[in-house]
Amino acid sequence: MIFVAVGTQFPFDRLIKTVDQWLSTHPDETAFAQIAEGQYRPKQMQWEKFMDGDTYQDKISQAAIIVSHAGMGNIITACEQQIPIIVMNRQHKLGEHRNDHQADGLKWMSKLTGVYAAPTEKELFYWLEQYQSLEPPQFAKNNRRDALIDFIESKL
Repeated sequence: MIFVAVGTQFPFDRLIKTVDQWLSTHPDETAFAQIAEGQYRPKQMQWEKFMDGDTYQDKISQAAIIVSHAGMGNIITACEQQIPIIVMNRQHKLGEHRNDHQADGLKWMSKLTGVYAAPTEKELFYWLEQYQSLEPPQFAKNNRRDALIDFIESKL
């Protein structure tokens, strides 16, 4: 199952539409999306605007891949659960966020094993086509803080 999450602060219709479009040509795939207050309603996958922690964890445990906005919470969760994650950043010029901090963060996040950057729809399609063979993150499940600190310090 493909789990798609846009976070809770802002909608991200471009991400949801792109995954929905990809699913329309892959009828054997299943997906579930958390869409926040987005205007677009997926046609090819089940969805909820928001979900409680237990439901979120249940969806993560079923996921073969996570597709997400460039939010640290989802990236950390993917690393902890050792599930590959495809990350699309919101873009200020498209009215998706207040600024472009997600693009800046995606530059270094995509250097993590198991984190795949997809700033454009074309790149998201590329990664979705091969999601079943993507390498998962290599972080220890219960050591996220130390792993992130080690990574950040290695880049300084």
